[in-house]
Amino acid sequence: MLSVLCLCLLAVLLHAQPPMQSPECKKAASDCESATDCVHRLAVLQSACVTNTCQPQCREAALNLYQNREGRALLRTDASCVPGRYELEKCGFLPNKSPKHCSFAKLICETDLQCNSKWEVFVSECEADTNELGHCPEKCHRHLNATLSTQHGAAFASCTCTDKEDGRCTQLRELTLLPCLLPEEVPLPRPGSPSGGGPDEEEDADLSANRVSPSKPNAHSQSDVPDGAPQGVARGHCLLLALPLALTLISSSFWAMR
Repeated sequence: MLSVLCLCLLAVLLHAQPPMQSPECKKAASDCESATDCVHRLAVLQSACVTNTCQPQCREAALNLYQNREGRALLRTDASCVPGRYELEKCGFLPNKSPKHCSFAKLICETDLQCNSKWEVFVSECEADTNELGHCPEKCHRHLNATLSTQHGAAFASCTCTDKEDGRCTQLRELTLLPCLLPEEVPLPRPGSPSGGGPDEEEDADLSANRVSPSKPNAHSQSDVPDGAPQGVARGHCLLLALPLALTLISSSFWAMR
């Protein structure tokens, strides 16, 4: 029983020890400490990133450190010697971890020539459309895909934001990136065509429904001709034919009597 307790105590002590710091990280940290600007930014990071809650102070400190050459080299290591590295990883501010904070992903892209050249084309030609209209034209899909195809631009596809006063990140993700990350819009099928018929077929169907049936020659409906009209016309013809005959008979009788 005593041996089991000793083993448990040893395991707890080993777990409590700080992680091993890689030579690469220690070298980068030494270079940062030798540069006045970098060591000041690192000190701010060390004091700000201690809450594990992704506060705005930690976010700004990480972005500021990455904008310094020595600080950028330090964050690009495995970060085993970087103060506050657990919060940096949790909040997406380590270059070698994913997902990344969207503002951090943007900063990483802007410091890379290949990524930045494609990103600037997307921003200059498409930011107004996506931000104001929420619409991503086909050319903007192409420009963003060109950015995503670069090594440092791929992070835009999965970047995240925090819930701590992160308006710039939210605007970047929701208004600039998201409309062009969604699939391209395709034309919707026309209503009333479940069989998938083409426009020509639908037009033929409409014409067939509205087509007027041809009428037979000299055929009239009862509503077009008054009742009894055929019989009246026949009687008129008979009277016209009988009148000359009657006059002839009367004239013959008159001359016979003389």
